[in-house]
Amino acid sequence: MSDFREFRHQWTLLDADQRRAVLQWLEGLDDVREGAHRVEEPPPAYAATKPSYMTLEEFFSLQERSPLPYEYVNGVIRAMSGPSVAHGGICRNIFLALGKHLRGKPCEPFFAGIQLKLELGEDQITYLPDVVVSCDRSAWHEKWIPNPKLVVEVLSPSTQNIDRREKLVNYCRVPSMEEYVIAAQRSAELTIYRRAEDWQPDVVVGLRAVAEFRSLDLQVPLADIYERVRLAHE
Repeated sequence: MSDFREFRHQWTLLDADQRRAVLQWLEGLDDVREGAHRVEEPPPAYAATKPSYMTLEEFFSLQERSPLPYEYVNGVIRAMSGPSVAHGGICRNIFLALGKHLRGKPCEPFFAGIQLKLELGEDQITYLPDVVVSCDRSAWHEKWIPNPKLVVEVLSPSTQNIDRREKLVNYCRVPSMEEYVIAAQRSAELTIYRRAEDWQPDVVVGLRAVAEFRSLDLQVPLADIYERVRLAHE
């Protein structure tokens, strides 16, 4: 393919299974370059604690004892570094918009720290999304949620590859998921993936643009999402 525009065109011609296969293949290339055979960032991406293999039960025991937040993917754990000021501001603004819209409704938003426990075939995964909305309380556990409807991840240098690849693939596999939103941190830009649109990306750019969270029948101006957030061009 001669350029990125052609690549994007070819991407739209693939079905959902083919796109997931391409993403997994790209992820595998990164693993080979890094000399790894598991999903993880290069060492600087996370806290000083090195990922190690453990059972899910051992992981939950670690969570009880450790002050650090962790994610777990099929035996591999990774300690997550703290968010930047801009990262926290974007999460706060999205959470407040969701909370106002969902007040008095069955769905409930959660902001930073709530754990998703996902069982996808033989894969056992726990993620700590920046913002998540879930609507069926009957499935909730005291310490985690298995049924997200909408998830928002704000990109950071240490996690952006995982957010764009691994998490995209895995969130698309969750039966309850309807929308996955990736928010840029240094520019006003959202990429929204929707089950109803076969997970094709909808990129919304600029402070004058409006993001549509269609699974919740909600529209939010990007000016509100990035309110009081220092962007790269400022």
